[in-house]
Parts: sequence; C-alpha cells; structure tokens
Amino acid sequence: MKNPYGLQDGKLVSVDTVESGLACGCVCPACNEPLEAHKGKLKIHYFKHYNGSDCGYGLETATHLLAKSIIENEKILLLPSLQAPPDWKQLPYLEAQYLNERPFPHHIMFKELVPPWYKLKVDEVLVEKRVGSIIPDVIVVAKGKQLFVEIKVTHGIDDKKLKYIKENRISVVEYDFSKMRNTIDVKHIKYVLTESYKGATKGKGLGRWINHRGLQKAITEVTQNMRIHYPEKVPEQT
Repeated sequence: MKNPYGLQDGKLVSVDTVESGLACGCVCPACNEPLEAHKGKLKIHYFKHYNGSDCGYGLETATHLLAKSIIENEKILLLPSLQAPPDWKQLPYLEAQYLNERPFPHHIMFKELVPPWYKLKVDEVLVEKRVGSIIPDVIVVAKGKQLFVEIKVTHGIDDKKLKYIKENRISVVEYDFSKMRNTIDVKHIKYVLTESYKGATKGKGLGRWINHRGLQKAITEVTQNMRIHYPEKVPEQT
C-alpha cells in the first residue's frame, strides 16, 4: 500500500505538496521514522520509509489523523441512524397469536435512538488516546459526553476491544473505508463524515453503530411495550 501522507512539523501533509526525497522533512504518522518523498513522472507519488522498512501502519494512522482533522475543522459528525428493536426471544408467542396483526406499528415495535441524518455538533476531538485497555481511533466530545469513532482501513475492531466496549457500555460508531486503502480520497471522506450518506457504501465510508450505551435499556422498554400492546393469550380452561 502506497502512503501519500506524512507528518511535517506535526501536521499531516500530502506528498504532492512537499519537496522530493529527504528534503521533504517528513516522518511516518505511525512510527515517526524519516520518510522519503518519491515523486517520479510516471508512477503515483508516495512516501517511503528512509530506512527501507515499512511499519505497515502509516496509511492507517494517516487516515485516522485525516478523519480527526475533518471532524475538528467542521465541528460536525454525521451519525448513522439507530433504532432499538424488541428482544424477540422474550416474545416467542407473538408469531402464533398475532400473525394477522403483522406488521406491527413501527412506533410500537421500535424506539429511535439516533434519527436519520443526525449531525452531531462536536466540541473537541482527540486521536488515538488510551482509554483503559484500549486506544480508540478518534474520540469526539459533545456536550460533555464522549463518543468513540473507529475508522476501519485495514482491520476492524478485535474481540478484546469489543469486549471492553461492551463491558463498559461505551458508545462507538465505525466508518468503513477498507476499499479505499490504496488511495485516500479526502473529498469523499469529508463528504460521508460530515455531509451525506449518499455514496457511503460498504468499504467507502458506510457508518454503523458498534455499541450504544442506551441500546439495552431501549430494547427492554420496547419489549415491555410490545407485551402491553400484544399480551400473551392464555388458553381458556374447559
């Protein structure tokens, strides 16, 4: 994977905006090792580690920093919508006893936690800051509350990280850019993070909720609501 981004004086820069070779004065966003800017006439411009090795995380970290920069500058994060459904395992009788009443009314069967096209107004943005035993890609702070943002480039959330998230009831949203791992389309990343769902397909910025701190409570409420509107019918004794 060719990485077109490096750090120059602590700022993320494109290879197209710096001098060639070591004169670029850039380091790898991930490992902080010196980079050479390769800017030939025929091939795509890219950065390469000067020592010949490649830490393998430069492009991914650059994408995290780019996402942070976009959210920080725009002060906006477009969130995926989220609805809480009932826990169907606690309502096994519904299909048999209320078959003719399906589909159930949407306002009874779901509770909206995050409406479609909701743009979160962001107060602060932190990148790759350790929280407990995990390091979220980006943390956004809005009205005193934290939301973890995962930017998927080469791999998603591992089991250990997911376990910590679930156990600590942390709200986490993931944006999938895995199909853009060879090129970083700045305009597209900005568009899907701050403006519109259009064009946000799997691997190209599609967002999804990994966890929401209020989801389980909402599922319980919806399940109870379904029981009230559709109580289990006890067979009459003869």
